[in-house]
This record gives sequence, structure tokens and C-alpha cells, in this order.
Amino acid sequence: MRILFCNIAWMNYYKGIVWGKDEPQNGGSYVKETLDAHEKYNFEAIPLTEESGYPKGEYCLGFVETKSTNKETRNQLRIEKIYDCEGMNEETSVDDVLVVYCALYPDAIEKETYVVGWYKHATVYRNCKVMRFLSDTEEEYYDQAYNAIAKKEDCVLPRGARRKANTWKVPRKSKGVAYGFGQSNVWYAQGREQHNLLDQFLNRIVSQIENYDGENWIDKYAEGME
Repeated sequence: MRILFCNIAWMNYYKGIVWGKDEPQNGGSYVKETLDAHEKYNFEAIPLTEESGYPKGEYCLGFVETKSTNKETRNQLRIEKIYDCEGMNEETSVDDVLVVYCALYPDAIEKETYVVGWYKHATVYRNCKVMRFLSDTEEEYYDQAYNAIAKKEDCVLPRGARRKANTWKVPRKSKGVAYGFGQSNVWYAQGREQHNLLDQFLNRIVSQIENYDGENWIDKYAEGME
């Protein structure tokens, strides 16, 4: 299975920022400096028409930051590193990817990263794309950056309290831990054939996602947003 892990800021609803109720946390220096996060809309289902370039329907547009170390240019998302995508060095996108969004828990004493939601059957783009929308007042525009897109029915945002469970914890590479997120916000989970523990972890996470029957907050908003 094609699978991609993406580290984003922690939020409850991912449908925009509501000060005092749903603000991005632990999203790195950009979030700390600007109090903003491009991923703030990752789980807001948006109706699109065929004019957008996609079949008519509701979609979620997902973003993960891929900025380079100079903090100015944005790196490509190396889709050829995704399992079963070897040799796709010239492709601009790849389909049917399970995108697993993860975030650092805000109140953890140690760095604890958990799955916060996922897109099944997503299209993942090498370079970030931008879609323009009218604001709520319909007097201004806002641009939404994204490097993954999936149909609403393939997107799941578990209830906030259920995310902080050991079964949803995602490792970070450290002394004694040979796999997981490194310095990058993107983890391709390569090498499962040679790493039994990694293979077991991936099988368990995929099984939990496939069999998830809990609450989905894809239609739930922070108080004051509805």
C-alpha cells in the first residue's frame, strides 16, 4: 500500500483558526512566529466544480510544510520515495495514497506524536498547488495551498480525545528507535522489507485505519464557526 506520513500542527477541527478555541500548536517556527498554519483547513470539506480541474464533489485539501533549511524555498515532496512509486522521478503527482496526518501533542512532557487524521485514496503532488476561494464575506479571496487532495468520504478526523492513545502514537527517530519522523515533516516509511518492527508498525496502523468505526469530526466545527 502507498502510504505517506505528514507532520502538521495540532488542532482540534482543522477548519480554520478560532482564537481561544482552536489554534494551531506545535507546528514549528512558522506557527510560533505567525500564529498561523497553512494546514488549518486540512479537514474542511469544500465543494468543487469541474472548473476546478476535479470531478464535481466535496474534497479536503491537505497541506504539509516541506520548506528547505533556508526557510525560504519550498522543497519538492519526493513522491518517488513513496512505496510502490519507485521510478516516478518525473511524475508530478501520484494517486491512491494513504496520507496519514500526525502532530505533536501540545501538553506532552516528551515529544509524543500521534495520528490526528487521514486521507484514503489521495492524490499527492510533488509541488505545492494553490486554489483560490472567496472569503465568507465574498468580498475578498484567500489562497489555500495543498499538496494532497481526497474526496470527503475518504477523509477521517477522529474525535480529539481519541487521538492521544498509544495505539495512534507515531515514532520519531532517536537513540534506540530506528524508524519514524526525522527532521523533515514528511516520512516515507521506507524499508519495511528489511525492518520487521517497521513492517509490524505499518501493518497495525493501516489495520486500525481500515477498521476505524469511531466518530469522524469531518463535519464538526469549533463553537462559533458553524
